[in-house]
Amino acid sequence: MKFIPNRIIIYLITIFINASVFADNQNIESNHTTSFHPSIESAAVNSNTTSTSISKFNNPSKPNKQNNATSNVAVKKSSVESSKVININSAYITPNNFLQDPYNGLAMGGGRQRVSNYESNNFMANGTWNAMGGSIFNYANRQSGKIGFPVFAYGANLFGQTGYIAGFSAGGLATIANPFFADKINPSSQAQNINFIPANQEVTLSEAYLEYQHRNIIQVDTGLIGINNSPWLSNNYYKDDIAPGANYQGIMVNVYPGSGWLLTGTFFNASQLIGNSGFTPYTFYNTSVDSSSGLFTTNNGTASNNTIAVGSNYTTWDNRYNLRLWGYQFENYGNMLYSDTNIKFEPTQNLSFNISAQGGIEGQTGSSAFTNTGYGNISSNFAGLQLGMNYQWFSLNLGFNNIWGPENAYGNGAISTPYTYGFATDPLYTTPYISGLNDLNTAGKAYKISPTLTFMDGNLTFSPAWTTFRTTISQWDYTNEYDFITTYSVPQIRGLSFFGVYANQRVPVEKNNAAITRVFASYIY
Repeated sequence: MKFIPNRIIIYLITIFINASVFADNQNIESNHTTSFHPSIESAAVNSNTTSTSISKFNNPSKPNKQNNATSNVAVKKSSVESSKVININSAYITPNNFLQDPYNGLAMGGGRQRVSNYESNNFMANGTWNAMGGSIFNYANRQSGKIGFPVFAYGANLFGQTGYIAGFSAGGLATIANPFFADKINPSSQAQNINFIPANQEVTLSEAYLEYQHRNIIQVDTGLIGINNSPWLSNNYYKDDIAPGANYQGIMVNVYPGSGWLLTGTFFNASQLIGNSGFTPYTFYNTSVDSSSGLFTTNNGTASNNTIAVGSNYTTWDNRYNLRLWGYQFENYGNMLYSDTNIKFEPTQNLSFNISAQGGIEGQTGSSAFTNTGYGNISSNFAGLQLGMNYQWFSLNLGFNNIWGPENAYGNGAISTPYTYGFATDPLYTTPYISGLNDLNTAGKAYKISPTLTFMDGNLTFSPAWTTFRTTISQWDYTNEYDFITTYSVPQIRGLSFFGVYANQRVPVEKNNAAITRVFASYIY
């Protein structure tokens, strides 16, 4: 398997130009342009669901750190509006969608903040801003509680974006964590960044970008950006942490040519990963990113100087069937082809079933960070299946994954995933809260059972989960992880929410046992 960067870029540009022209012609011929401009509080995506996060809906359900990449907001609709079906891909590119906003689609105090003409003197008319502040406590222990690492962090994020002038807009996201007394709060020498929580002082510009949008057909974001619709790249928001998950220095192009297709292409040459300040070519595999994770020391031989990702997303008009196809070229970390699909059945208004499948292959051309450090070549195959059921306040997912490859390959065929490793944010159906197969550096099989119980009009959720592993590396074989996750959105104070988790990973070798307790309180305005 070989990806040639120049050909990919040329091919991508050709597709986007042709798709844009085709979509324009279709709109001219029909004399109709999609006028649906979803806000974070008014997006209906099918006849039975009147709430969704438009900026996140192309991310599949994440059964790991976030459980879902979206946060549904209940919306009151008239009977006429609620019966209207909106294809989610057709609504992805809209002037008021603000795809770079990490908090798009979440409940906010005061709703989305608009910038008036008076405030902006017409420069930021129709722009937006919002802020998130909070505090988090995390206690991680290993060796059955013999070694503990408490971390406390507090901080805030401020997002803003101008209105559009001739199709152009600009925006940014500032992140501040532990601005005062960081060394007093977390005095441990190992507390520079533990479990992907900023334990030290962090003051950084997470996003700074220029955006161009042409109707609902094409959108280009370039600069320091978030990428939230690519399955093997961590997002810029997770509801269990105070800092953005990951941001990237590069360009992203989204095109909607019509008929339910969304095309995406991205290129970046540096990233800023959670809890770190500054954009670098290093990945989640580098030990400098997080003191509790990492596989390689930080040096030029383990850096990744560029990543190219090209994807297509198809959704039927009624949003009941979805197909995604993605290709990745991670410089120094392999080349991947990936696909997943999902189909939904709704026998009644209250009962639905989902069947999902995924699969991919990964390899390398030339050397890689793994061969440079003696871990072997990248050569992996993987597949997965998930069955889901939803009935009113109860849902249940059953997941299975299988990863295999040559015995002399990295991890006996493990997947190289430089922008989710250790963070447990890959799209595999069986990745739990602490560590999945990819985070354990091994091939093998995994099984996961994850029910969710929802109460108080969706404001309170309980999500226990059990995951078991059968790995090709004996150190992790018969590992079990038990997760207990709860979230609560305070209905009386819109924007105020609480997240709590207790996760326990039991390993055959006792000294490798791990447990995490985390509590996070946040407010979004």
